[in-house]
Amino acid sequence: MSYSAEILKKIGLSDKEIKVYLAGLKAGPLKASELTRKTGFSRPSTYDTLKSLINKGLVNTTGKSYNLRFVMVEPAHLNDLLERKKRDLEMLQKNLKKSLPEFESLYNPKGVIPKIKFYEGIEGLKTIWEESLKCQNKEILGIMPSLDVFLTMGEDFIKYFVDMRVKKGIKTRTIRLESKEVKIDYFQKHKEQLRDVRYAPTDLIFNIAVLIYDDKTAFISSKRENFGFVIQSQEFTDYQKSIFEKIWQISKKSI
Repeated sequence: MSYSAEILKKIGLSDKEIKVYLAGLKAGPLKASELTRKTGFSRPSTYDTLKSLINKGLVNTTGKSYNLRFVMVEPAHLNDLLERKKRDLEMLQKNLKKSLPEFESLYNPKGVIPKIKFYEGIEGLKTIWEESLKCQNKEILGIMPSLDVFLTMGEDFIKYFVDMRVKKGIKTRTIRLESKEVKIDYFQKHKEQLRDVRYAPTDLIFNIAVLIYDDKTAFISSKRENFGFVIQSQEFTDYQKSIFEKIWQISKKSI
């Protein structure tokens, strides 16, 4: 998928909408039959996709009847679509905030709660990281193969996560592999980012990230395997904390 197609997908267009929009953008005003040939879609599918794009304000029409042609709006209007989505999301957040008391009244903590949750793909891994920002004890213990985490999650997301953690006043003690350290100044601002770092002995090998907080332990794989899971168990988490503390004691302090 091209970079422009990836952007359109993130904005909220479907694969078919992206293909039709890009084809029309490149070719100019086209009849539906011409778009059908260019995209390889069936005629009904092309019409459905065009209707969807019209509703999103990304397609106009010109001419009438058999001479009807579809014109993709200029790319600058994509920003208008994004602004509308932003406003809709802000309104949804406000409505959710108002409804939270009702949802909380329905929540039964004595019910059956999954003890292990599995996640796959980059969005699933982001969910694991973001869930840790809800920790109640305001401290996350982390074991980080720094370079692997950086390559998996990407610099932008890691910066976002760090900024949110600091904003929430959540401290972290992190054990890293010095051989896989990411040499970027932003990630070395330990004091202002509420981070205490130590480097594990060189004979220790770990290729996954571990987050320990409250009664949860999260395991996040490398980009190669692209999965993760969270175990909610006080006993298991206490066990993981004891292992963390042992490694912490024998690890080298950051200068």
